[in-house]
Amino acid sequence: MPKIDTAKCNRCGACIEECPSLVIAEKEDKTAWVKYPEFCSVCGHCTAICPTGAVAQEELPPGAFMQVGTKPSSDLVRNLLLSRRSTRVFSDRPVPRELIQELITCGTNAGTASNAQSEGFIVVADSKVMVDLSNMVLEAFWNAGLKYMGNSLGRAVVKASYGPELTEQMGQYYSLFKKMRDREIPARSIFRNAPAIIVTHGLRKNPLAMTNAALAMRNMEIMALPMGLGTCWIGFLVVASQRDKKVREFLGLPADRTVCGAITVGFPKREYKKAILRKERSIRWI
Repeated sequence: MPKIDTAKCNRCGACIEECPSLVIAEKEDKTAWVKYPEFCSVCGHCTAICPTGAVAQEELPPGAFMQVGTKPSSDLVRNLLLSRRSTRVFSDRPVPRELIQELITCGTNAGTASNAQSEGFIVVADSKVMVDLSNMVLEAFWNAGLKYMGNSLGRAVVKASYGPELTEQMGQYYSLFKKMRDREIPARSIFRNAPAIIVTHGLRKNPLAMTNAALAMRNMEIMALPMGLGTCWIGFLVVASQRDKKVREFLGLPADRTVCGAITVGFPKREYKKAILRKERSIRWI
């Protein structure tokens, strides 16, 4: 919980306003005090916002904080975001472990619900493990119902359940996965021959685990760009792990954990010179 040095407190009220759990309150003399310590989620907002260093967090040593540098311009950030593309063609160059560690560090600093920070990461960098994992994902998808897309009755059932757009998408997956199973396409194509995969997992019973993981993965995807790396979200692995426990067991996850996200990581073989803007989406102002 936070501790407040009243001698240093300048009564600005910043820590009181910024505390997301209303842990800190104001005394009659305008100094801050810890009123509800049991509500503290150890987010560190109070310490990070205090201009005089009056607030300290018992669970967060001084080394847990870093000085924030000059913020990049909005044009620079916008250009970075709009230039991001999924990378599916990688060079043979392996990704140094320290670069992957830096990506994960940025991922762990994304927001999590109630500051739970309960997500974990698995890095797959062994080519044989990737092939085995790719084959498992392939079979999990196929046996979960994709194989039925090969006949008119199966397509009619899918269309009635999911609509024409998803039916068309699943039809494409059927063709792709069938070619992989028939070895017309190497099975590792699921991971596009990337040198590494980062898998994020969370608590199975946490309804916001997927959201927490998505935030972490997005941090990693964006940080990869200035590091010269490319990434691609692998939803096949996520869905397959939900359909077949063998995938989770292969990754060494206990029963209370679930795969929430996965991205391939590597050095792109080529660099995209143009950003392709996405179609406009429906916006409703209320």
